[in-house]
Amino acid sequence: MRIAALLRGRQDFLRAAFVTLGSRLLDLPSRYGFHLIVAFRLGVLDAGLFYIVFSVLTLAAGAGRLGIDRALTREVARAIAQHAPNSARAIIGNGVRTVFVLCIVATLLMILIADPVARHLIGNPALARPLMIGALSIVPLCLSVVAGGALLGLMRVGYSQMIYSWLWPAIFCICALIVPLTVTSALWLLLASTTINAVIGFVLLGMMLPKKDVGASAGERVPLFGLGWSLFTTEIVQLLLASAPTLTLGIVTSEREVGYFALAWRVALILNLVVSAVAAMVSPRFARAHAQGNREDLIATSAQALAIVFALGALPLIVLVIGARPILELFGAGYGDGAMTLRILLLGQFIAMLSAGAPELLGMAGHGSMLRRINLVAAVCLGISLAVFTPLFGANGAAWATVTTAIAIAVGANLAIRHYLDFVPLAAFRSSLRPRRVH
Repeated sequence: MRIAALLRGRQDFLRAAFVTLGSRLLDLPSRYGFHLIVAFRLGVLDAGLFYIVFSVLTLAAGAGRLGIDRALTREVARAIAQHAPNSARAIIGNGVRTVFVLCIVATLLMILIADPVARHLIGNPALARPLMIGALSIVPLCLSVVAGGALLGLMRVGYSQMIYSWLWPAIFCICALIVPLTVTSALWLLLASTTINAVIGFVLLGMMLPKKDVGASAGERVPLFGLGWSLFTTEIVQLLLASAPTLTLGIVTSEREVGYFALAWRVALILNLVVSAVAAMVSPRFARAHAQGNREDLIATSAQALAIVFALGALPLIVLVIGARPILELFGAGYGDGAMTLRILLLGQFIAMLSAGAPELLGMAGHGSMLRRINLVAAVCLGISLAVFTPLFGANGAAWATVTTAIAIAVGANLAIRHYLDFVPLAAFRSSLRPRRVH
């Protein structure tokens, strides 16, 4: 019976992995089509300007949801595991209302500070208007993500990944084929595509909400801010990794270095497609196993997550390391200068592969305070590394800063899991590779 249950669990995991990774494969033509179009149509200099605005927008959009989407995933998964559909509906409604208020505040704030940021921080007053246009995309971006988080908690993994990752870039790419592209028009197109994505996300969420149980209580609202903030600290680090190096380069170097660093970072994130997809898939499974007190499932899920990450990520990593320059040169003249930068960034992605799912395990298993401390250390590492390395080594220095951050997260998360949960995911993965005797 136990062996049969384990086999069923593994089959369910593999089916979920197939759906999740299949949907994430759509990122290659959509999300990377987005970056290809921006890089090719705008050129190195204008692409650098666009990515400065996009980086500020990414940070502001993160502040507009404060991890509520991740808290939704955990609490909705727990409610569904406990057969409490009314609670799941109440939690989703509370989360959507909270994020809507937060993202409105973030939008207004970004519009207000656009001019001083452009003039005094970036040193380019012409970026003030693009920053204001970019601010309008905060609301649809945040609402899309909260819809994706709720869908993930409902175990609608494929739909969740569509809304989270690939739909709005696909819409952008289709429209960009017929719209003349400048920095300004690209930002208006970004607003249109993210708005359509948000509308579709809420239509899907409305269709897939669990039916109300009229014979049960209305369902209690679970406070989302505490858990959301703990989980958001992980996302803060990811947002800083995506934005702070670009902004730092924009301040201390030229738009040219910003342009090829931004592209090298996006190419390196091909590996992150696998890591983030697996992390998204295992998050509700961790929450469910923790709610049921099933430690064996926590260990098995951690090991299976690493197995999938290494099985799918090893070959792309090798190809990107060997072919860094010709791959970057596919995007246009001048981008090949970022080959060494790309290789350094890939080292950081490899370290992230070693800790795939570990931060999510801590958050979903109720150790959010430790996760906050780990992420605070990682953010400090990033800030210090950027301040030291970027003025000295330019884009390569910014890339090394991402490596130090990845090391801080990997080491901290694995030590914390060993302390609180009494196992190490990498060791569990290694044990899973050994042949088992059947008695």
